[in-house]
Amino acid sequence: MDLFETADIVIYIKGRGVVVKEKSLLAFDTISKKVVATGNDAEDMLRNPQENIEVISPLRRGMIADYMAAVELMRSLLQKAWGKKPLIKQPVSVCVPKEITDVEKKAVLDVLYQSGAKELFITDISMEQLLRELPNLPKNQQNVKTFISITKETPERYIAEQIAEMLRYAGQESISMERVNEIFQEKAEAFRSADEIV
Repeated sequence: MDLFETADIVIYIKGRGVVVKEKSLLAFDTISKKVVATGNDAEDMLRNPQENIEVISPLRRGMIADYMAAVELMRSLLQKAWGKKPLIKQPVSVCVPKEITDVEKKAVLDVLYQSGAKELFITDISMEQLLRELPNLPKNQQNVKTFISITKETPERYIAEQIAEMLRYAGQESISMERVNEIFQEKAEAFRSADEIV
């Protein structure tokens, strides 16, 4: 399962604070196709693999990688945040990474509409900054009580996970750690040389 570029999802409820902070992971039964866990519970299943259970990441680096799975994930996390399925759909503000495109923003909005949100307001500033600016937001956003932050992994963690995956692959192919280290050194030296030329 490719775990690179998963997203972190934080849900903040006005008056309650952060109520959900989980990974963008979803586990499902490969036979029945039913979702069996989301977020942290799915991460536990990833650490303890079970037969017929697959774990996927429908949100990667803040972008939609699997639309239907993303709807299931967000619906589950919103219900966890709200305590139960609300009788009336609620307005939601969502913070996304700065680099995502307008098409990707629309996909995020579509997923959240399908997940139970009513009015949606999207921004590429951080949740912390958005919460500080609440008193100055337009009047139509003043009644928002649910705030979602979708953030990509930190670059260092992304690199570490990439390296870990390469090391696993090297082990599968019986490539020694000494040879892997030599390849890293060669590539690093080539990268530095190219950088110096530029």
